Amino acid sequence: MIIPGNITLQLFVPLFVLLLFSLSCSDMPGRKPFAFGREKEILVICDETVWEKSENDLRKKLEVPVHAVRWEPIFEIAHLEAQNLGKYQGWDKIVLIESLEHMQLLPEVVGDSMLKKISEEKGLYFNQVDVWARNQRVAGLAAPTDDLLYPLIKVHGDRIFQGFLRQLEVREAELMYHSGKNVALADSLLQNCGFSIVLPEVYEKIRADSLPENEMLFVQLDPVRSIFITWQENPPPQETSQPALAAYRDSRLTKLYPGMLTVPERVDTSTVSAGGIDRLRVYGVWENRVEISGGVYISQIIESPKQNRRYYMDCLLFCPDSKKNKYRYIFQLDHIMDSFALPENARPDKGTS
Repeated sequence: MIIPGNITLQLFVPLFVLLLFSLSCSDMPGRKPFAFGREKEILVICDETVWEKSENDLRKKLEVPVHAVRWEPIFEIAHLEAQNLGKYQGWDKIVLIESLEHMQLLPEVVGDSMLKKISEEKGLYFNQVDVWARNQRVAGLAAPTDDLLYPLIKVHGDRIFQGFLRQLEVREAELMYHSGKNVALADSLLQNCGFSIVLPEVYEKIRADSLPENEMLFVQLDPVRSIFITWQENPPPQETSQPALAAYRDSRLTKLYPGMLTVPERVDTSTVSAGGIDRLRVYGVWENRVEISGGVYISQIIESPKQNRRYYMDCLLFCPDSKKNKYRYIFQLDHIMDSFALPENARPDKGTS
């Protein structure tokens, strides 16, 4: 049977695309697999003796807490001995602590020149990526002897933590707009309301007839995140005491979240700058005693003398799952609020960097 040329082409193209797709998704020879892991867990690989002597210092340095409803560590560490690495070789966050006298994995992680340098010094910090898997970070400490390892933890522990924190932030900055940037909304707000903000497409605007024109609410689920935006014309001077800021928030959000109260003694303020705009950042805790629930919020208060306005943005997070990393969602919400721009500096097509 003779198949017309155009039909042959139609058959060939899908088959060709399917072949490329299968090759890209398969484990090609020599190609490292993607790293895997839990949101909060860092594997610490070292001898049992080293772990027993350094566990407390490692937890102090690497299990830095974030102020959620209660203090929760951003990362949690778990111990693993080198001989048990096995299937965990592809873990995305690893800390390797080894001396030359008991080394097992160091030659796989660092090169010969680094091994020589370790033998000549009292100890070194190293940071490697994609060692056994793609998108993997292996940070670590190495020294000629075990005894020289322990001081390194106190010296470089903060550096190791910051490396993993930065890795998390870069990843979240890339993934949070995976659904796309809602540029149409940003353009519309700039034209009709005098400001813009770049939200991920997954945030849905809540259509509440009871909301006045100067208030809007956007929501995303799993976990629950909401972004409330309002502004006030001819505003009076802003009070910044803990009770005043808590009352200010409650007066604007009670009608949206009946039963929710802002905890005054947990209000924390700082001044931040983004997009050429100074902002008062307010961070704190909310609770609902009726529903026995609670969470954190991040707000920004922005003064616009040219418009004679005060803008108030409030981001609420409800994430009771202790296994989820609260910091990543707090980072996302801060990042979104930082995209807020006024007409003189609005760039909705770019978002935030």
